[in-house]
Amino acid sequence: MIKKWWLLILIVMAGCGTTDVEEKEEADSDSTDETQEETSAYSGYVMDQNETSILVVDTIEPNGGEPIWVSGVEKDMWLGKKVEVTIDGAVAESTPMQGEAGKVTVVDADQPEGADMNESQALATALTEVDRGNALAVESLTYEKESDEWVVKMRSTVTESGSEKVIVSDENFEEQP
Repeated sequence: MIKKWWLLILIVMAGCGTTDVEEKEEADSDSTDETQEETSAYSGYVMDQNETSILVVDTIEPNGGEPIWVSGVEKDMWLGKKVEVTIDGAVAESTPMQGEAGKVTVVDADQPEGADMNESQALATALTEVDRGNALAVESLTYEKESDEWVVKMRSTVTESGSEKVIVSDENFEEQP
């Protein structure tokens, strides 16, 4: 009878334990989770830039206008271009957000019939005429064929300062240095 109890206790103890293999697999999967980097995607217009960073802001819609400073980009004339950006690693939840560029793709700009400039060139020109310190977002960007002008409406994503409207004459575009 005592042997049966010992056998029962031994079976119960064996069933409650874990093997070293299970513990090792569990430890490996935990370390893998910690080393995986996050990847996030954003799209919008480049509303400001410096030597190695661009400020990408999506268009204002009901919940739009989220700005993100993207660092680690190639030195180029980015202002006004519409881009799609992949962020490698974590995104800093500051205002504006911040992240390191993985990949930056320029989206082809629309150029209405009869216009000398495309959308990106018109926006870049408009941005040279406003204070960009407020993380502006595009409300609307339209070409008026009758007047041969672009109407660019922008709004701050940070303050409640209202809209800013800039009229850009549709002339041959010259890139700013």
